[in-house]
Amino acid sequence: MTLVALHSDGPVATITLAPTGGWYDRALMEALAGAAAQVAADASVHVVIVRSEGDFGLGWSADAAAEPEGIPALPPLGAGIEAVAAIRQPVIAAVGGICRSAGLELALAADIRLGGDDTLWAMPDTLAGAVPRAGGTQRLPRAIGRAQALRLLLTGDEIDATEARRIGLVSAVSPRAGLDAAALALAAVIASRGPIATRFAKEAVHRGVEMPLEQALRYELDLTVLLQSTEDRAEGVQAFVEKRPPRFTGR
Repeated sequence: MTLVALHSDGPVATITLAPTGGWYDRALMEALAGAAAQVAADASVHVVIVRSEGDFGLGWSADAAAEPEGIPALPPLGAGIEAVAAIRQPVIAAVGGICRSAGLELALAADIRLGGDDTLWAMPDTLAGAVPRAGGTQRLPRAIGRAQALRLLLTGDEIDATEARRIGLVSAVSPRAGLDAAALALAAVIASRGPIATRFAKEAVHRGVEMPLEQALRYELDLTVLLQSTEDRAEGVQAFVEKRPPRFTGR
C-alpha cells in the first residue's frame, strides 16, 4: 500500500496518508516530506489538503518512538511534518477519527483544521514520559493559547469535536462522511482568490506573529508593495472596475 498519495485537481492538491495501522513512522515521514516538497514547488497548486485514510494518526509507532534524536546523519523524525509546515501555499488539514501525538502535530502544521464530528484529539506524550518531538509544544499554544495548550500537554487529556471547536483547535466540525467534501469546498474558495495574495497573507501571519507589532506592520506593508507589481493585482483591480470575477494567473 502506498504510504502517501498525491493527487492534483486543477489548483487543489490533496496529500493522502495511509499510515500502517494508523501509526506514523520514518518511512511515512519520508514519503510525506517528498510529497510536500513536490506540491510546494508546483506553481499551479494554490491550495493543499492533507487527509488520511481511516484515523488521521494514532501517534508514533513503537519503533519510531524508540529512535534517538540528534544523530547528524539522520534527519529528525518529524521532518515530514516540518515539510508540510514549510509549504508556502495555504494548507487545510481534514482530520477524522483519532488524532493524537504525531497526528495532532501534523494537523497543527496546517493553516486551517477541519474536524469530523467523530474526531478525538489528544497530545498524550507525557503519559509515556516523553514530550512531543515534531513541534507540538510550540504550535499548540500558538493555535489555542498557552493555558489550553498546557492543559492538553500536561494532562494528556483526550477531547472530542465539540471541545476542539470550543477552544479553537479546529475552524469547523462536519459529519465524518462529509469531511472531504467540506475540505474541498473550502479549498475551492481559497483557490478562487489571488494565489500570490493568499501566499503573502499566510506569510505575513506566520512571520509577523513572531515580530514586534511595529516590525510586523512594516513587513505586511512590504508584502503589499511587492504584490502591487504583479499581474494578479492589476487583474484584481480591473475585474473590480468591470464588475466581473477576476482571472488570476499567479504572476
